[in-house]
Amino acid sequence: MIILASKHLAVYCNLLFCFLAGFVSAETVTVTVGTDAILKCSYDANYYGRLSACWGKGTIPNSGCANEVLKTDGTSVISRLSERYLLMGNLGQGDVSLTIRHAEEQDSGVYGCRVEIPGWFNDQKHHVTLKVNAVPPNPLRIEAREVKERTVTIRWSPVFDGGRPITAYRVDIKNKQSKHKKTDPVSM
Repeated sequence: MIILASKHLAVYCNLLFCFLAGFVSAETVTVTVGTDAILKCSYDANYYGRLSACWGKGTIPNSGCANEVLKTDGTSVISRLSERYLLMGNLGQGDVSLTIRHAEEQDSGVYGCRVEIPGWFNDQKHHVTLKVNAVPPNPLRIEAREVKERTVTIRWSPVFDGGRPITAYRVDIKNKQSKHKKTDPVSM
């Protein structure tokens, strides 16, 4: 009888812990550098009315938002870390989705949204992982500038010059058996 009661107690404790931890959900959003990232978060404003909410970078602590980037009182934004952080949704309908304008690679990471629902341990929590990928470089446009019997000069515009671009190479074709003549570098 005591063993059965202790098993029930363990189950009840686990259920209580899950209840006290609050509702938590998660998703992943992937964007490229320079585009806007929209991290979704909403609540039922028809049921609860307008509620305070906050967004933070990192997991959601027991209260508030860690590394807070934006906070709303349910009517308007009352604080923000940067002008790049916006609430573009309809606050009156409970849309507290965070828009990060012109996302940068360092914006990548976990973000947490907390909607402060009245009562103990009622807050709605939502985690979003943001992945900001670098923009792929444009492909090279290569052109043959000078074609001779045994050589070709190729020119291109570099995608990233690194400070000192290489914009031309000279490719010599030779037979294995023949001796290679040293040629001067091509300047363009």
